[in-house]
This record gives sequence, C-alpha cells and structure tokens, in this order.
Amino acid sequence: MSILHGIVVTLQILSAILLILIIAIQTTKSEQGATGMGWGTIGGQASTSVHKFGLDAQLTRVTTWIAGSFFALSFLGALLEGKVLHH
Repeated sequence: MSILHGIVVTLQILSAILLILIIAIQTTKSEQGATGMGWGTIGGQASTSVHKFGLDAQLTRVTTWIAGSFFALSFLGALLEGKVLHH
C-alpha cells in the first residue's frame, strides 16, 4: 500500500465518522413541526433552540461538504487501489 493510499483511506474513515455524527445531530423533517422535541437521533433538546441560531442550515451545508469529500475520497481511493494492485 502506498503512503498516499494510506492517507486517503485515513481521511475517508474520518469523513465517514464525521458524516455519521453530523447526521445524528440534525433534526428530521418530522421533528421540525410544532411537536418536535429532539436533536435528530440523539434527542434531549428542543428544536426551537436549533432554529434560533440557524444551526440546521449550517449543519446542512457542513453535511453536504463532508458527503462530497467522502465521495471524492472514495473515488480517489478506488483509483489508487487499482494502480497499487496493478504495479
């Protein structure tokens, strides 16, 4: 395994963990109504405080960037893996 491939795989694992954590703290569409009482799957905080600071919009943007980086790293890792196996 090349050093570059190891770095890509490490970054891919970190982005996957971050993606899971970011998605877990986001409110779902059903929780955004008047009866919403939780923070995604973690729960415990009223969703009105999340909207108060615009945190949902920021989390959506961060999720998009992390998901994009995960996809790019997966693609790059697959390309590097193909080159490593054929050399």
